[in-house]
Amino acid sequence: MSVIAIAADLACLALFVVLGRESHDITSGVTWYLTVLWPFLVGWFAAALAFRLYTSWPSRWVRVGLTWGAGIGIALVLRAAITGRDTPIAFIIVAYAFIGFAIVVWRLAARGVSMTRRGTR
Repeated sequence: MSVIAIAADLACLALFVVLGRESHDITSGVTWYLTVLWPFLVGWFAAALAFRLYTSWPSRWVRVGLTWGAGIGIALVLRAAITGRDTPIAFIIVAYAFIGFAIVVWRLAARGVSMTRRGTR
């Protein structure tokens, strides 16, 4: 499950950046994408490593919440400190809301599929 979870979380972060493209005044091409994406990748996966999100399933919702809170926080600090981009409150709210929603939805969907498969066997 951990490889799938890592890939799904990566997809959520990547989708956040793609959908937010119109809000950024970064030029087209891969450079704008990586400029916005890398702090979220570093923040998320550093927090995931610290909270053992992908290696330990007991209290997984607590680990998801801790990773979400800390990971996005780290990303926002990195984004502001290293890229020099402003971090308005609206961006902070949207980042936490969208990413939080996306990571919870895919996990709930996976759980539903798993429960359905167990129920039909």
